[in-house]
Amino acid sequence: MSKRSKEEKLSEYERDYLERLSSKGKIKSMQKEEPTISEEERTRKVEEAEKIQIESAQQIQEASAAKVQSEVDIKNKQEFLNKELIALMSELKVLKAQLEEEPVKRKATKKKATPKRKATKKKATPKRKATKKKATPKRK
Repeated sequence: MSKRSKEEKLSEYERDYLERLSSKGKIKSMQKEEPTISEEERTRKVEEAEKIQIESAQQIQEASAAKVQSEVDIKNKQEFLNKELIALMSELKVLKAQLEEEPVKRKATKKKATPKRKATKKKATPKRKATKKKATPKRK
């Protein structure tokens, strides 16, 4: 068995023994002796606690940085959307103003008369002479 496990068992046994004595009234609770912790164990526990504290501090910093970044992103997005909205509203005002203006009346212009085409006579095509077909001999 390792030293620590033996020491731990002994310290547990001492605590149990002192508790039994105090419950029977043989020892007042103030007279109980605090179990002593070895210097190595104390430094180990302190180092573990410091490590846990550092890790939790890093997690908190990362979480707060992420929160700040998300807030900045949201703010930038809102600003962009507001600018777009303002641009669209100004464009809408311009279009409404154009619709409300009286339409410009165009001058009525007369269409130019197109010159009439002269009727041209079609040339007569020469008639073909009718040719007689040769009689074919009848078959018997």
